[in-house]
Amino acid sequence: TAANERKIDVLEVTGSNVTSVAEHAVMTILNLVRNFVPAHEQIVKGDWDVAAVAKDSYDLEGKTVATIGAGRIGYRILERLKPFDPKELLYFDYQALSKAREEKVQARRIKDLKEIVGMADVITINAPLHEGTFGLFNKDLFSHVKKGAWIVNTARGAIVDTEALVEALESGQIRGYGGDVWYPQPAPKDHPWRYMVNKYGAGNAMTPHISGTSLDAQARYALGVKNILDNYFSGKEEYRPQDIIVKDGKYATKSYGDDKKT
Repeated sequence: TAANERKIDVLEVTGSNVTSVAEHAVMTILNLVRNFVPAHEQIVKGDWDVAAVAKDSYDLEGKTVATIGAGRIGYRILERLKPFDPKELLYFDYQALSKAREEKVQARRIKDLKEIVGMADVITINAPLHEGTFGLFNKDLFSHVKKGAWIVNTARGAIVDTEALVEALESGQIRGYGGDVWYPQPAPKDHPWRYMVNKYGAGNAMTPHISGTSLDAQARYALGVKNILDNYFSGKEEYRPQDIIVKDGKYATKSYGDDKKT
């Protein structure tokens, strides 16, 4: 809003880390479904109790997976999940994918949010943060989530209500949560998402917002920033259209909500 009012151009290096984030999301899904974190912690502590981990470890094959948001990252996650032979891939978005893209990953659009979260064994959140998604996963929505589902959030921490998530995990409404994003960030030491666990003392796959900062991603967005600055200082301003968020006091993308309140 401030940039719009002052007619300051805002750009990003669109797509520079989408592969990195998508890979991280898939990794986190597998970590949760296979109950990897407790198994690793056993080894670090010198323990060996297969049954303690296996009692909450599953296969991704045959599960229904839903993405909330099927844009650059959400769609790449669907692409990467298809080889795991899930029961079904679903997506929720304000617009439908093209028929060709739907058929490529064999994904089905569900238009009702409460319906889709009630169908999915795994939910991955890949939506932008704006007025319509702030606190979207609240106590009411969690009550509609399929009991025992796993949720992965590599989008924005504020899309998920802090206390509602803790309650859902500890009560068993969800089986696990892997979030790479927090609200606020950096997360204070006493943030409950650091310590929350399910009834088995597991189900927590939190990371410190590292999904988009692999060294490969850093190289891509460093080059992208250089190209944007070169364009600006040369006076050409021949930016890639997909990189423009605000131009001449107007939004150039719908990614931040139709109401334009970010």
